[in-house]
Amino acid sequence: MSTQTMASIIDNRAEPRVRKAAGILAFLRRRPYLAFIVPTVVYVLSLTLYPALYSIFISFTNLNFGYVDWKFVGLDNYTRLLRWEFLPMVLGNTAIFVVGVSAIQIVLGFCIALILNQRLPLRRTVRSIAVLPWIVPSIVIALLFQQIFNGSRLGIANTIVSTFGAEGQMWLSNPPVAMAIMIGALVWRGLPLTIIILLGGLQTIPRDIYEASVVDGATPRQAFFNITLPLMKPVLLINLIMVTSGNLNHLDIPFGLTGGGPSHQTEVLSVMLYSQGFLQLDAGFASTVAVLILGLNLLMTVFYINVLRSRQ
Repeated sequence: MSTQTMASIIDNRAEPRVRKAAGILAFLRRRPYLAFIVPTVVYVLSLTLYPALYSIFISFTNLNFGYVDWKFVGLDNYTRLLRWEFLPMVLGNTAIFVVGVSAIQIVLGFCIALILNQRLPLRRTVRSIAVLPWIVPSIVIALLFQQIFNGSRLGIANTIVSTFGAEGQMWLSNPPVAMAIMIGALVWRGLPLTIIILLGGLQTIPRDIYEASVVDGATPRQAFFNITLPLMKPVLLINLIMVTSGNLNHLDIPFGLTGGGPSHQTEVLSVMLYSQGFLQLDAGFASTVAVLILGLNLLMTVFYINVLRSRQ
């Protein structure tokens, strides 16, 4: 076979591929926005949707990392979850934790954002300091608060208490106190993000509206309730979705501070998921807990979206 014949055969085989590649490039030139959308879709499908669907699949099996074999068990894991004696306590702890952190974080963050939105001296420096806790990893914050509220005499809180002649406490062994410390630690960690989001929303409100309200004789209280709050409701609801879903999924601080103890009295769903999956190695049951968390996240998101639409 001659060299020209070989080249002709190669060209004929390569021609469909070249035409296909040229067609794809022409398609992308007509729709340049796909270059930005496709990577996001691939990311969501591969790192978010696929793990969620696979977790749902595993929840119908008895998969255990300590054993090789597994089989389908139907709804056994869900039945086991509903019959678990500590489930009501864990759900109650989760509700207190999520609602407490979300409420304090939104209210306090909104108040600080209102202050930072004023024309104050050194406000840029104050804004930079306000976001510092967001830089610190969550597990470091958990260890920091654990050292502060250590029950021994080496704990910082006990050292301060002892200087006033009072007796030291086992702070993290008292469930209500431990829950309050967990809530405070996560509020301190998540507050900067809320401040940034709400401050950005406040800065989008034109100052002309406030100036007009002053001319009309409106008081600062009336301006807040009739201008600021109505215009900030969409931003507040979006931030509320982010905060509640993030707090429901948060693991580092609850696990690092108490690990769910004593006797499951500070255990939340995220700690329960970690304990069952990575300590007990019961992947099937842990996936069932993950499905429960996913369902709660979806319910809260749908509820917030409906509220937002009704307000609009």
